[in-house]
Amino acid sequence: MKFQEQKHQSGRIQAKRSLGQNFLTDKNKASQIAMLMDAQEGDTILEIGPGCGDLTGFLLKSQAMVHAIELDERAIETLHELFDSNKQFSVEHGDFLKFNLREYANRFMRNEQGLEIPTLKVAGNIPYYITSDILFRLFEQSDVLERAVIMMQKEVAERICAKPRTKEYGILSIAARFVSEPRIALKVPSGCFTPRPSVDSAVVVFDFKKRSISMQEYKLVHPLVRMAFGQRRKILSNALSQFLSNHHAELSPEIQSLMSKRAEELVPEQFLALAKCFSKTESIIP
Repeated sequence: MKFQEQKHQSGRIQAKRSLGQNFLTDKNKASQIAMLMDAQEGDTILEIGPGCGDLTGFLLKSQAMVHAIELDERAIETLHELFDSNKQFSVEHGDFLKFNLREYANRFMRNEQGLEIPTLKVAGNIPYYITSDILFRLFEQSDVLERAVIMMQKEVAERICAKPRTKEYGILSIAARFVSEPRIALKVPSGCFTPRPSVDSAVVVFDFKKRSISMQEYKLVHPLVRMAFGQRRKILSNALSQFLSNHHAELSPEIQSLMSKRAEELVPEQFLALAKCFSKTESIIP
């Protein structure tokens, strides 16, 4: 069969560079990542890009429902071969960046009293070249998520957990802190993958139950943060000139003092204060 010709002698499919595939082959690391999910029987886990199922098998050991979304049809055939006998597993062909998390999660968001509660968890070893796109997709729909355990390039993980006044601190750092409590939970050397990437990876755990703002506030503040860091070397009065030009009320002393700083000097709460100030004008989003 054509599919068999696309496999290594070991039975694994050949990684596609165009899809940014680096398969995790270290079983100990896969087991540790699955444990970080803190999954229980009755939970639902959405796995992004399961590949050859190296992590999937360990996720299923928790007795949680695992629904995988995979873009590579060759990998889907492998997943069917491995897990079709497990009633806790399902897989669909698709692009996670087009996947409606909120619509999917609504199936699992009611407890016995009929109250809406986030019960969906997300796992994934995500491609380096679309890491930011995937993360922002999660952040934008984080109100329906309980937890995410995501493996990514170590440098990106460090940016997510960076402190103010550092060069790593930026849009990802602030967005992640608004909607979750992120932490680097595991380092994964490049030798744990096939093919071996040129950089090391890290696993970040996002606890969305510890979000600090509402989704409405997130939508309000995020465009401002993007604009501020788009010109991070400028002080905010210059970087946010478009917001200022649309704001005709006098700025309070507190806001004026913030406008004399650079983006990397502000903590997330201060960005929210700026956004709420400028939201008094109709054109908060340029």
